[in-house]
Amino acid sequence: MKVSKIPGLGNYGIFIDGVDFDHLTDDEWMEIGNLQMDNLVTILRDCNLGWEKQTDRVLRWGDTRYGIRYNILKKYPGMTWTQVVQASIADSPEIEDVDKLRLKSIARMQEHSPEGKHVMRVSGRRDENGNALGMFAEGELLWHSNESGNLAFTPGVSLLGAENMIGSSTGFLTTPDYYENVSERFRSELDEMVLIHKFTPGKINPGLRMEQDEVMHSNMCPTDGVEIPIVIQSPGGIKGLHYSVNTIYSIKGMSEEDSQKVFDEINKELFVDKYIYDHEYKSNNDLLMFDNSITLHRRLGDIKDRLCYRIQHDYSNLQDGFWQPYLQEPYKSRYEEIITDFVDTANIQNFKLPSTSKI
Repeated sequence: MKVSKIPGLGNYGIFIDGVDFDHLTDDEWMEIGNLQMDNLVTILRDCNLGWEKQTDRVLRWGDTRYGIRYNILKKYPGMTWTQVVQASIADSPEIEDVDKLRLKSIARMQEHSPEGKHVMRVSGRRDENGNALGMFAEGELLWHSNESGNLAFTPGVSLLGAENMIGSSTGFLTTPDYYENVSERFRSELDEMVLIHKFTPGKINPGLRMEQDEVMHSNMCPTDGVEIPIVIQSPGGIKGLHYSVNTIYSIKGMSEEDSQKVFDEINKELFVDKYIYDHEYKSNNDLLMFDNSITLHRRLGDIKDRLCYRIQHDYSNLQDGFWQPYLQEPYKSRYEEIITDFVDTANIQNFKLPSTSKI
């Protein structure tokens, strides 16, 4: 296997070529996981991994995790995720209409393997009734991080190309070099800065139909007014900005107008070529693994018949102890409380909690 630097992305981002999943050992796969945590973006070009085995590989690094599942299980106590989904499909009156809309859409977007594994499709394809069969089914997909308005967001994403990928691209922007290169004065301001998040329909994925925008709402920022520090650390201990421009609304303690002036100052220096790489697909089966804490991503190009598979996940099996993304109180304590409840409620396996115990 050959490792080389991705152009752009500052000091981060690597290609890995020549990976043969039929003969890849567990140790080699865990080594790739450690490289990913150190480099934020890892692209395995033209690999022989099918979507049926994608989940098995990801689970060796850490369990899959989705904020919407936690929020739904908290809203409907006593029901399992499967029961809530089935009740939604059956139009049960015990499930709110907005949740039925979201869960029916999610159910159509999942691919199920014979072994019972499932992953989310990302595709513009539709069924015979015109319903989307994948996430982000139409329109532009602008710079964002997944679950950006959630204090307990999931830190990792695995995206596997499958069909008709050529002609499209997935772009990345890393923030640590920008953070290190600003003045000491502004860096100290960033270290104390807390952002207020708010969901605005169409701002992340313009042109998306209403039912898909509701899925986006529940995934990205289900509750307005969530406070999240802008400076956090990735699972690999790299400091950067948690800065999803499509859900940030204002800076705590500032007016919206004054906040926008600060955002404009950041945007002018952050969204530049030396921190950006748009991966133009040359084959259908590239595996892109990327950080979701201090790295943004986007989509460019034709998507009508494009098909890929996406998994959100943790890195717990690669870490020595509990990952604390936040560097200031009260957010450190809030995160510990929420993630402990999250792991318990969603029955997540192989997760290192603050006490270093595993559930």
